[in-house]
Amino acid sequence: MAFFCYFSYRMNPDMIFLQQGAKLLGVELNDRQLALFDLYRKELLQWNTRINLISKSTEREITARHFLDSLTAARFIPSESAGIVDIGTGPGFPGLPLKIAMPSIQLCLLESNRKKVSFLKHIQRLLNLDGVFTLQDRTENIIRSDNWREKFDVAISRASLKLGDLMPLGEYFLAPGGLLITLKGREVEAELNAAFKDKKASQIYQLYQNDIDLEFLGPPRKIIILQKAK
Repeated sequence: MAFFCYFSYRMNPDMIFLQQGAKLLGVELNDRQLALFDLYRKELLQWNTRINLISKSTEREITARHFLDSLTAARFIPSESAGIVDIGTGPGFPGLPLKIAMPSIQLCLLESNRKKVSFLKHIQRLLNLDGVFTLQDRTENIIRSDNWREKFDVAISRASLKLGDLMPLGEYFLAPGGLLITLKGREVEAELNAAFKDKKASQIYQLYQNDIDLEFLGPPRKIIILQKAK
């Protein structure tokens, strides 16, 4: 298949930028992984002309605003073979960039939008990614059953939900001791305070916050790491 032309990324400034940026985040990308990212980027742009996958304002910034931003979470994944659910993944962020960078993780992409799910299934087939499952449903439907209860080591979300809404989902999806990781903007204190207000019975507690302040990623942001009680 075309994306196995490993040499092609060397002629692509976006992929050179991706490799260099990922290295600064502690992620080493080989030629095959760069080729996968390159194809992912091209498919995003092509599909975005027909359905709204990403905003038009970020089309030219896919590498930084979407790929590298997703990879900021890589160092918080506790195991190379971790089971991860990406809640509200949209066109695959941050789950698919993490899967390309960490091929052994087991990934469930949770998305309710039918058109975005069509894209996710297409890109999974095109990139030939094993260990990826796309689940099309609304979270309020999923948590009514026990099918996915405590099945994952990590639940992750990229600014798709407020913490107060995300924490009960973490309780549902995560095995005891599992991590809830959310990628947020810089101003999160009010959201954190609201999420933990009157949540004394919650099994989810905050471990720490990590500041992401790298010029090539754009405005500073935070990663919030929480854990389900063991």
